[in-house]
Amino acid sequence: VLTPPTSGSGARVRQRNPASRSQTLSTDPTPTPSDVAAPSQDTGEAGTAVVDIEEEEIVGNKRKFKSDVWNDFKKIKVARGYKTECNWCHRRLSVGSNAGTNHLCGHINICESRSVRKGLKQSTLKYSKNKDGSIFVEKYVFDQDVARKELALMICVHEYPLSIVDHAGFRKFCAALQPLFKVISRNTIKKDILDMYEVQKLSLMNSFQQGQSHIAVTTDMWTANHQKKGYMAVTVHYIDDNWNLKNYLLRFLYVPHPHNAEVISEVLHDILCDWRIKKKVSTITLDNCSTNDNVMKE
Repeated sequence: VLTPPTSGSGARVRQRNPASRSQTLSTDPTPTPSDVAAPSQDTGEAGTAVVDIEEEEIVGNKRKFKSDVWNDFKKIKVARGYKTECNWCHRRLSVGSNAGTNHLCGHINICESRSVRKGLKQSTLKYSKNKDGSIFVEKYVFDQDVARKELALMICVHEYPLSIVDHAGFRKFCAALQPLFKVISRNTIKKDILDMYEVQKLSLMNSFQQGQSHIAVTTDMWTANHQKKGYMAVTVHYIDDNWNLKNYLLRFLYVPHPHNAEVISEVLHDILCDWRIKKKVSTITLDNCSTNDNVMKE
């Protein structure tokens, strides 16, 4: 509010900043040094008007974002300046003093990840089974890594081709079942399966070393008619410390020609050494092929 100046005095405007400092500016044509430099007090003098001016909120040396759209975005530094990244789908958009926020608001309206997750107002529940067979209800939270692991296990158990992840019908089914699941490529699922194999291999090797029982090995070899190539399967059998019979397929591999005793024995020896069970083997069982007699001698 400005009050009309009285005779001999002008209207004064006082500005307050966040540092609680104020300066008094006089509208007189010839301001005195005291009017400009000296801080004024709220004396309530007639003819003096005090106006509080609200300044922009500062965070450090940068202006704080006030739009609600920044609740769904974050500003990140890239090689050539700055970008803004969506917190839901991680898409990067332009940011700057001239860019505004209209394009950010438009992205929020079409962001599928945000709409799906925002739509889940309540916790998702699922039915699970205890070891005794009883059913109970528990909270379910979608996890992309868990879903990828289960997909890799499904392909291994049912011997599906890796190309199943590229089938249009499979991708439509996954999108209808769980829109948040991102179907991966065949190269990625292959890498996941190989990584799972390495983890299981280390776990089995530790189990072999910690167990007290010896290990029985069975192996067989045959030639595929359509490929004319020889393959070998090596399986181990043992009883664990809880007296449970265990058996695992260690290797299924191609054996190059010639399939004589020297080549077969070398392949079998390499497998036992690779799994570190050479000293724990009690018996090796093979078929009645005459070559296998020489294999045992080797």
